[in-house]
Amino acid sequence: MQRNSFIQMSKLSNVRGRITYISSHAKQENLYAVYETTERSFWKELALCNRYAFQKSGTEGKCIEARELIIALPEDLVQYEPEYVLEQFIKHFKYRYGGVHCCPAP
Repeated sequence: MQRNSFIQMSKLSNVRGRITYISSHAKQENLYAVYETTERSFWKELALCNRYAFQKSGTEGKCIEARELIIALPEDLVQYEPEYVLEQFIKHFKYRYGGVHCCPAP
């Protein structure tokens, strides 16, 4: 059966809060694995730098600290361990997009 790809991108105005939420086993009933490419302190520093740049620019509205990508993976990957799939996907993603940091959770 043919499946369509699905990717959704959202702007995050509270990146630290979102990472805490998506990586929490208590808040996510179907959380299979979490794989972080950097320390949590990185996200705090990113948020502070983006807020500083936003304030300095004088722009109105909300500061965008980061972006969230929700990507549907092919169904045939369910035969593998979630940690393995996540690690391989992130290694490829970082290679493809210049070493960007991320905090994925399936």
